[in-house]
Amino acid sequence: MGLKYVEQIKSIALFLLILLSLALTFTIWTFTPSHETIEPSTTVDEPIADTKNTEEIVRPVKLLFHNGEAATGTTDQSNVQLLLDALEQWQIEDLRLVQEEATPETMESYMHSSNRAVVYYPGLVPLPVFDTMTNIVDTTIPESSFDRIVIEWEAPANGQPAIYFINTVSGRIYKATIPAQNLRQFQTDILAEAAEYETYITNEAIGSLPVYVQADEAEKATVNYLPEETSTSQFAEVLLDGPALALSADLTTQEYTDDSGALMRENPNSKSILYIQPRAETSDPAIPSDLVFDSINYVNGHGGWTDRYIYAGMNSVNQQIKYQLYFADLPVFSSTTAASLDLIWGIDEGEEQAYSYNRPVYQLDSEVDSTTAVLASGEEALDAIAQIDNQDLSAITDVTPAYKLTRGEDGLLITFEPVWYFKADGAWTELTSELTGGRELGLE
Repeated sequence: MGLKYVEQIKSIALFLLILLSLALTFTIWTFTPSHETIEPSTTVDEPIADTKNTEEIVRPVKLLFHNGEAATGTTDQSNVQLLLDALEQWQIEDLRLVQEEATPETMESYMHSSNRAVVYYPGLVPLPVFDTMTNIVDTTIPESSFDRIVIEWEAPANGQPAIYFINTVSGRIYKATIPAQNLRQFQTDILAEAAEYETYITNEAIGSLPVYVQADEAEKATVNYLPEETSTSQFAEVLLDGPALALSADLTTQEYTDDSGALMRENPNSKSILYIQPRAETSDPAIPSDLVFDSINYVNGHGGWTDRYIYAGMNSVNQQIKYQLYFADLPVFSSTTAASLDLIWGIDEGEEQAYSYNRPVYQLDSEVDSTTAVLASGEEALDAIAQIDNQDLSAITDVTPAYKLTRGEDGLLITFEPVWYFKADGAWTELTSELTGGRELGLE
């Protein structure tokens, strides 16, 4: 064998050795051991419940469809979801202010003319929050809020289909356009369903804006629950930084504190806890969209959506925001028991955080039994409201079937009973026989 061939063989062998070395080095670098990774010894607070996205929390609670003189509507969240699924696909553009302070008469003409659908939110929704759930094409979204969306489903022959965002408190109205194919989809997918919804009626004596309710009686369940309670100590673990237990003066109420000065106290009477961070108190108003995002993130941070809670409104000047408990697609109210998450947002040394947080400790996991009750008709409810003494009827902004939450004498069972409620000057009132001067209008 010639010297030339020996040198070639050496070169090839050397090249192969280099390749093998590179392959072994790469294998070592990328090798993952088959044994389980040892978890760090530091404990991580377990969230109380699953997190929720904005779409699950900020939602409409009623739909109304005007077709000629007739109106149909629904509070069924599966029907609401059909419309939301359509809305999320729409290309909403050219958002512009068309009314700064519309009168009730003008707002009524926008909302309650024929061939219009009205989407009801229980609180004012900032447009930037709505934009995160849908597709507003415009590059700048005004920091303005609405509580009604109006969809005009018979588009003018010479114009693009329009939708309106109405703030029924201030009278501010924004208009936007959607492509014709989006409207055709709405007509095909939503209107056929809507024609089958319950008939809705109003009473001209009630409200500065018409208040529509289901006309007929309805069968609703009265349900008893044996609630499961999240322990006060578990809330303390997720809300406080290294909480220390202290017993209050009466020795029955637990209080927890941490080194930052935050305090958390239980209230057994209302089945709730109250968290306060005094250092975060502020007199600065909130940017409404930030208040929604920050508060949802805060509750998500400890898994606080233990049942169905829906955004119910805010006072941005005081940085207050409310998420109402819902049961069987209806709001829950109680004079004895906490039925909402109430947050006041604040700031401490430049860091935004909760100043106050008041919420239930119970979860509705174990149903004991249920019976069927007949809820009085909407017509009877409206007639009864119109006859209440010393009630400013023009101040009424909403009338709805709801669930009244009561607790048994032993304090163990929680009962949900269907009852009519009305809202005036921001407060909800049960429609009882004492108010109507007649029979009880909840169950029959």
